[in-house]
Amino acid sequence: MNKDKKKIQLNFTDGDGKRYIFFKDNFEAHLKKHPELSREDFTERIKRAIISPTIIYPAYKARNRYCYYYEEYTASGVTRYTKVVVQKTRTCYFIITAFRPTSIKEATYFREPLCHRP
Repeated sequence: MNKDKKKIQLNFTDGDGKRYIFFKDNFEAHLKKHPELSREDFTERIKRAIISPTIIYPAYKARNRYCYYYEEYTASGVTRYTKVVVQKTRTCYFIITAFRPTSIKEATYFREPLCHRP
């Protein structure tokens, strides 16, 4: 097997031809904090959040980093999202982490979200 392929957990291209990569070592580093990453369906949730985000905010501290949110559902007044943090580079987008928060943290720092994918 190709050595480079072995290092990649998720690799896909969106409808605009932008490439997204989640490296295996980064994926594994976030598993303890975000066990939902190990769910079989979570890969599809990550893709859905990137391809059809409900809202996107720039990250608070990191340059060229964005937080994609996809609203999953609301139960008992609590909204559950899939959040994917992405680092934009010249050639592709690296997925930093993904998890399921119940709020949009960046909304406290920024008045307006982005109106399109970066």
